[in-house]
This record gives sequence, structure tokens and C-alpha cells, in this order.
Amino acid sequence: MVNLPSVRHLRHLLALYECGHFGRAAEACRVTQSTLSASIKELEGVLEATLVDRTKRRVVLTPVGIETVERWKALSNVWVF
Repeated sequence: MVNLPSVRHLRHLLALYECGHFGRAAEACRVTQSTLSASIKELEGVLEATLVDRTKRRVVLTPVGIETVERWKALSNVWVF
């Protein structure tokens, strides 16, 4: 069985992309920071790719992470979630 990303996972990644900070992204999604972080880790596992470079000072999406966000945004313009 193929494991696909959930809408929740993708919404969390989009929030992280837009906010640039785990705490602010979690607040925007109305979840805890640890929940958001775990969701991003799960998404990385599903996609078998690193989506976010984490440092102590900032969060940077990898090229794969940015591509994932761009594809999600394109799909969300077509489908209503």
C-alpha cells in the first residue's frame, strides 16, 4: 500500500513555509509546536525526503520542501479543502 501525505501534513508544511518559524506556524495551525514538528517529520518519512533544514536560529525549507509547497499550493487552487 502506498503511503500518501495527508492534508494536515501539507497544511503544516505550508504554515511553516509562510511563517518561517515552528512556533508561529504551530500557532497559525492551532496546534502545539511539538505536534507541528512531529507532523513535518512524518511528512518527511512519507515522502522519504528532507523538507526542512533545522538550525537553532531559523528554519529553511530544502529545494524538495519548496517544491512540495509549490505543488500543494497549485493543487489547493484547483481543489477546495
